[in-house]
Amino acid sequence: MTRGYKVFNPDFTCKGFQYEVGKTYEHTGDLGVCSSGFHFCEKLIDCYDYYSFQEENKIAEVIAHGKVLSDGKKSVTDKIEIVKEITWSECLNLVNHGKGNTGYRNTGDLNTGNRNTGDMNTGNRNTGDLNTGN
Repeated sequence: MTRGYKVFNPDFTCKGFQYEVGKTYEHTGDLGVCSSGFHFCEKLIDCYDYYSFQEENKIAEVIAHGKVLSDGKKSVTDKIEIVKEITWSECLNLVNHGKGNTGYRNTGDLNTGNRNTGDMNTGNRNTGDLNTGN
C-alpha cells in the first residue's frame, strides 16, 4: 500500500477518465509510468511538475493498493483508491514551508508568488525579506 496525491481537472476527470472520491479503480493490462495505469505522486509538490498550479483543479489523497512502478517523482498503479479531496488551503500548506503563503514552493512566511525564501516576499524566486519582483 502506497499513499500519495493526484490532481484532476475541475470535473474530477483525468485523461478522459471520470473519478469519484471514495471509489477504487482497477486497471487491466500493461502498467507503465507515463504510458498506462493510474498515475499519482507520493509528494503533492511533485504533481505540479505535470499539472498547472491552479485553484480550480481538484486534488485528492490516494492509496495505491496494487502493483506500483515509479520514476522517482511520478508513480503508476493498477489499483487506486481516491480517499479524500484536499482543499486548496490544505494544498497550500502541503506545497509550502511556513505560514500564510499563497504561492508554490515558498519557504518562510507570508510569501506571495513562487519559490521565495524568506518572509513577506512578492514575486518569484526572491531570497531574503520584503522583496518585490523576480
